[in-house]
Amino acid sequence: MAAGREAGIVRDFERRDVEAVARLFQKTFRGSKKMPATLPGYLEEAFFGHPWADPEIRSKVHEEAGGKVTGFMGVLPSRLELSGREIRAAFAGSLMVENGRENPLAGARLVRSFLSGPQDLSLTETANVTAVGMWQKAGHPLDPGYSMNWMKVLRPSSTGVQLMERRVAAARLLRPLGRIADRAIGLGRGAFFKRAVSGKVVFKDVTPEVFGQALLALKDLYPLRPAWNGDTLGWLLRHAEQKRNLGYPEWRVGYASDGRPVAAYAYFAAVGQVGWVLQAVAAPKYVDDLLDDLLAHAYDYGCAAVRGAAHPWLTPGLMLRQAVFQARSFYVAAARDKTLLEPIRAGEALISGIAGESWMRLIGDRFD
Repeated sequence: MAAGREAGIVRDFERRDVEAVARLFQKTFRGSKKMPATLPGYLEEAFFGHPWADPEIRSKVHEEAGGKVTGFMGVLPSRLELSGREIRAAFAGSLMVENGRENPLAGARLVRSFLSGPQDLSLTETANVTAVGMWQKAGHPLDPGYSMNWMKVLRPSSTGVQLMERRVAAARLLRPLGRIADRAIGLGRGAFFKRAVSGKVVFKDVTPEVFGQALLALKDLYPLRPAWNGDTLGWLLRHAEQKRNLGYPEWRVGYASDGRPVAAYAYFAAVGQVGWVLQAVAAPKYVDDLLDDLLAHAYDYGCAAVRGAAHPWLTPGLMLRQAVFQARSFYVAAARDKTLLEPIRAGEALISGIAGESWMRLIGDRFD
């Protein structure tokens, strides 16, 4: 068996591999051998039906000598723009290897195969400790600005219960006690969460379509940004709104007095649970308004806390609002032309969330 693994190859992902990769995903990320009926179809749609699908930029599989697929790296093509130049980019996500301890080289080979592709810019926003180690060995360090995951606590006792549930499912029985404790905190020494609303911007609940229109207007604030059009962004948003494990999607746009959209955010909310931010964009002078509205909206909804992946333009405001930062997933960028990395190092690139790989249903959804 060891010899078979050593003779394995890395090749492009084909449609005939979909069911094998679906089984590998279930085993690796969901700890289950049960195959949801809808998962193979979704994988085919996400990787072969993407509006920017590129025959030269493909996901990769690791195949043993006998033909068994034992590893996979999902590769998502992207089109970015920088100073009028179109950038051919690709995101690497969903790195999985069957029996990784017995086959330690498979993951590294998948990463190397991806990095040797024709894309101008290679990116990942969801690397775990193992995956980021492979990137580092290839000479590509993580980017701290886009790797700082954060959480803002709104209801401390309920947040504590939620964190316990991640390790012990039975901790959900403590949810009523958490709500009682949070009410007691509010009665005893004032509300834990202090609302702050400036009134300079009017935020409204909107449809995904209106949210998309705002993103198309606001993306130009960032020197390195997606080359979205209405159809491309609409396709991504239809996928992004399906994350049933995370709650209900809330789409908010902030308008200046002249009616221009100046800020927008989307997050998933659930009463008593931790909200999850999908995307946040804002003109620099309105970042504080966005954060104040996001936290107030999540508090009014009943969320215990709000968390999100890093957007560097939000970090100073989150620090002032006493958010907690943690190493949860890591962002890495690599390019042969190092000038492409300058906007990323400066925190001036819109390359995460819907603009990255977090639109996928594999992050946060369940399959029947």
